[in-house]
Amino acid sequence: MTRALAALALLPLLGACVNDPLPRANTPEEAACRSEAERAPEVRAIYERMPPAQNATARERVMGEVTAAERNAYLRCMRARGLAPRGGVEPVRPLQ
Repeated sequence: MTRALAALALLPLLGACVNDPLPRANTPEEAACRSEAERAPEVRAIYERMPPAQNATARERVMGEVTAAERNAYLRCMRARGLAPRGGVEPVRPLQ
């Protein structure tokens, strides 16, 4: 019983360990770009191709595509609002 309670107490900490591809929003503009990136059409299209949970390898690959698409949409929005510098280095993408 005490192990179950201890595991239950640690559950919120596991939620904090989720890998979020977008930076935390500190301003309303950043929050708007974050929301826009999460709702971007290219991100939704990738989510529609999500394989079943039993196929972990394919699911990880598709989640990598989602991460890249969200990051690109976020940066595109930030640049459009004049909040992010143009140019920079593209993040490394794993081989497919």
